[in-house]
Amino acid sequence: MAVVPGSNTALGALDAGIPQLALPDGSDRFIAAAAAHQRGTGLSSTAEEITPALLHRLLTDDTLTRAAREVSTEIAAMPSPTAVAEYLTTLARPTP
Repeated sequence: MAVVPGSNTALGALDAGIPQLALPDGSDRFIAAAAAHQRGTGLSSTAEEITPALLHRLLTDDTLTRAAREVSTEIAAMPSPTAVAEYLTTLARPTP
């Protein structure tokens, strides 16, 4: 389980295949919470709404775990940042 404050932490949790509890309370956190909810990789809640039942669901819901692991597999199949940067530099070079 990961309690996710923003997009970087959300992506880190997804890379690890971990369901997350998103707390939409500022900056990009609303976007991260909506994305986790829509993709089924986690739950969204305010800090005041966190209950033992919500945390139990986060830890035991196989649907959340399965979706988080699917996204982890999708992330693993993506090219590395280095490969993307190298490709982009080839696009910036003038053609002879």
